[in-house]
Amino acid sequence: MSRFIGTLAAAILALSTSVQAETIKVSTGEYAPFTGEALPNGGVVNGLIARVAEAAGVTVEYEYMPWKRALEVARAGQVQASSYWGVRPDQTGLTMVGPFALDRNVLFYRKDKPIPEFQAITDLTEVQIGVTHGYSYTPEFWTNVENGTLKTQTAKDDASNFRKLLAGRIDAFIIDDYVGHYLLEQEFTAEERAQLAASENALMGSGGFLQVSLEAEGGAELANRLQAAFDAMTASGEMDTIRAELNAAAGLGG
Repeated sequence: MSRFIGTLAAAILALSTSVQAETIKVSTGEYAPFTGEALPNGGVVNGLIARVAEAAGVTVEYEYMPWKRALEVARAGQVQASSYWGVRPDQTGLTMVGPFALDRNVLFYRKDKPIPEFQAITDLTEVQIGVTHGYSYTPEFWTNVENGTLKTQTAKDDASNFRKLLAGRIDAFIIDDYVGHYLLEQEFTAEERAQLAASENALMGSGGFLQVSLEAEGGAELANRLQAAFDAMTASGEMDTIRAELNAAAGLGG
């Protein structure tokens, strides 16, 4: 009996060690309602990533920090992954899992200073667009900034960009449609909100991915496991069910 108990204890210890080894650190930032340290489940996207990771036998520990640093520490292998990002112009050291979100980036503007109707980025050459420090946007967007087609100003966070827009220091602010309206409801007055409108057309749409570090030990294998879990949960419909639960916990529509 004592030999059996000893064997069982060793097995439990080995299992415990294995579980601990499967805990990964994921860098992230504040982007309510999708990511946020004080939000239920860490936000809808972070909650969804944690559930997919759980299905893959992985426990996630989120580390909140400025967005630019969040990607840098993942690229350097200091954490196993970073949540959440679009396709980067430079994917060196990173591989994507997902997408966990489908962003629809629109332009908010002042109603008394409407922006031109547009079908493409090249229709906005005379519009000064506010962007947020550390955000990914898309490779096409940054190509048009670099070649001078788009004029941009950078602010430290989304709320600062909305304040610059209200003050007339920029002509428009690019942000996910849902995130923009959520932030306006949370941090701005009804009078301020009434001054703003959002474009009907999206300037860009992009997938939101977990960027897994290839510099961290076992990164490629981790990405494969997480993507396999994501694909299986999507195919079974479980992903839609979990997303609806997380949306409800965040006070959003299903």
